Amino acid sequence: MGEGKDRACGITTDTHMAEPLSAAIGVKLSTMVAGFAGGVVSLAFLQGLTRKQALLAVLVGCLTAVYLTPVAVYKFGVGPELENGTAFVLGLCAMNLIPLIKKALAVRAERLADGDDQKKGTP
Repeated sequence: MGEGKDRACGITTDTHMAEPLSAAIGVKLSTMVAGFAGGVVSLAFLQGLTRKQALLAVLVGCLTAVYLTPVAVYKFGVGPELENGTAFVLGLCAMNLIPLIKKALAVRAERLADGDDQKKGTP
């Protein structure tokens, strides 16, 4: 009864989250914390940022982890015991992943616009 199915990617989720904050905001707190930590660690590799840019980098890492961890867990078959590690890595790499994701989406949109979406191997 507490399970629902996410229509976007077919993930079965527990709609009665154990943490009250998680239930209130609709995301797992542990995923958010792991993504935040990954974003903070990423600052060690991002040189010459202003405070505002550093804050934005951490926020981007956190949000990327929060919203892409369930997709990554589903797509790559990651077990629940590695979910927070996945969130950390997504938070750590978010500033590098976003340009790649944007490029992949642009290529996909171009294929759709050209009517060439039926190519074999197209995700």
